[in-house]
Amino acid sequence: MLKKILAGLAIGAAPLLVTFLSCEVFAESLRFAEYSPNRGVRGETLNWLADEVKRRSGGALTLEMHWGEALLKAEGTLKGLSEGVADMGTVTSVYTPKEMQLYLLGDMPMANSDPWVGMRAVYDLVSARPEFKETFDKLGVVYLANFSTGAVQMACKKPISNLNDLKGLKVRGTGPYAKTFGELGAAMQRMPQPDVYQALDSGLLDCSQNYYYSIRTYRQYEVAPHLIEMNWGQNLGWGIFMGKASFDKLGKPQQRLLTDLGRDFTDHFAKAIIDANATDRDAMLKGEKRATLLLLPEEQRKQLIAMGDKRVEEWVEQINKAGLPGDAILKDYKALIAKYDAERASKGYPWKR
Repeated sequence: MLKKILAGLAIGAAPLLVTFLSCEVFAESLRFAEYSPNRGVRGETLNWLADEVKRRSGGALTLEMHWGEALLKAEGTLKGLSEGVADMGTVTSVYTPKEMQLYLLGDMPMANSDPWVGMRAVYDLVSARPEFKETFDKLGVVYLANFSTGAVQMACKKPISNLNDLKGLKVRGTGPYAKTFGELGAAMQRMPQPDVYQALDSGLLDCSQNYYYSIRTYRQYEVAPHLIEMNWGQNLGWGIFMGKASFDKLGKPQQRLLTDLGRDFTDHFAKAIIDANATDRDAMLKGEKRATLLLLPEEQRKQLIAMGDKRVEEWVEQINKAGLPGDAILKDYKALIAKYDAERASKGYPWKR
């Protein structure tokens, strides 16, 4: 009788043992390369992401966060993911514009500067159009989620009253926005965000194209206290990617978990960046190292938008020359922007419904 009881217990315990061993076998600690510091809206939302990965996977998946370029430089993250130096990370297309030419559509200066509308539009576009997956497959990465900077602003060491004052100034800029500032007479400089503070402090730069949350996160307002509010477009050509080899070795449930979480993160970050830009703007204007604010006149903002239209046309031409349907992709993108802008107008943001 005792032998039968022990045998029964052994049989009953077998599935539990298999489950335990399976969890051990498939448990993964994923190295995440992030070039920003562990503070501000990016730090907070990426910590939320790490917590959600662990919670939703029951501890089978965890993120090992590497902040402030400790694992990979900002401009080296794309290559580092494809080579397995990191498993996940933040990829910013302007740092590798040739490889990420298609994804740079998100950085084109459009009239839309609402983060939720823009992020939803880019996320749906990248998820639906096969050209993006084919491009990312060749680069050895998998797209998971999107970021947005919010509206493009500028921080300068001295006050400027209008766009004409940019002439001759040394300005750090990125992507098509930098090209437009260059056409206005600025001497444009390319530089990763972590290096901008020292460049402003030393006089190597006079101004930096940036965004309210980032100006505060990197403390650039301490050395460039004059904020020029342009509310011009936004940068959306950057997001969370995973190395394809790292993604492929996961089980299907884990892959689906990360894909679903990437979609949820896109909405979570949209709320966070909208709140952060408003909060950080006010904090810089009212803080101990008080910044000053210039609102760009509406006619000059319209001038920027009109100049930005040329950048969009140039992008379409480059994509068409690469053998891809640039016109069709842009049409889909604009339709998605219109869709989500109408949804926001009629229903409000998802987190307020």
